[in-house]
Amino acid sequence: MGAVILTDEQFDRARRLALGLAGIELFDRHRQVLGRRSERLVTYAAFETLLGAAEDGEPAARRDLIELLTTKVTGFFRHPWHFDLGAEHALWAAHRHGRARVWSAAAATGEEPYSLAMGLIDVFRRDDPAVTILATDIDETALAVARQAEYGEAALAALPPAYRARFVGEPTAGGRRSLAPAVRRLVEFRRLNLADVVWPLEGTLDVVFCRNVLMYLEAGHRYAALERIASMLEPGGLLLLDPSEHLGGAAPLFVSRGNGAYSRQAAAGAPSRPHRSARR
Repeated sequence: MGAVILTDEQFDRARRLALGLAGIELFDRHRQVLGRRSERLVTYAAFETLLGAAEDGEPAARRDLIELLTTKVTGFFRHPWHFDLGAEHALWAAHRHGRARVWSAAAATGEEPYSLAMGLIDVFRRDDPAVTILATDIDETALAVARQAEYGEAALAALPPAYRARFVGEPTAGGRRSLAPAVRRLVEFRRLNLADVVWPLEGTLDVVFCRNVLMYLEAGHRYAALERIASMLEPGGLLLLDPSEHLGGAAPLFVSRGNGAYSRQAAAGAPSRPHRSARR
């Protein structure tokens, strides 16, 4: 079975839906990608039906279309330095305020927040570090995989040997392996669309991982997301992007630390806001 061949009219409709539903900007180069991903729909008619239902506002159709539109490539400890930096910053924040709060935006199938959980357990030298990790994604199917916390050998091969020995259990009946309860307990998964006007988040944050997602957003949505992240970060709080991403018009809100790491810019003389409780 080959890829679905999208007509110009279908691709234009998909572009409008992508921008309206998720702030995603599709270009002509994405036409073939979307066609290949649509193979699971089997036929041209099925894709047409999905577009129509999404345009009519059917929630299930909109979720299915978002699954086709989003990229879910992830892995354990991608750019390992980011996890060292994030864990050390969280440790500093916890020493200063009693507890740290971390957000993994666009967590996909969970490898990123679970990597961070392992790093935090290591840096804090305890299984219950004073940190909360909120992990969000727009894709409900990816979040369901993340909540299971079970991974195959190909994914687990990226773990450092010491972490694999400490944090990975025996194979399940399906041949996959579950992560240790201490790792799973640290992470709460929740659906969140970065293009939404309201985010289901409260309080301030110490560390934000927002990697490999901003590059897909239209410039206005990208700036709005970064502006809101800056408003939620403590002064000096840490933002981590993929090293290939850039801040664009939001650059004045942050100070670059190199290799995709940024600190929230604090206004001269502005005091840190009172730190929040452990509520998520």
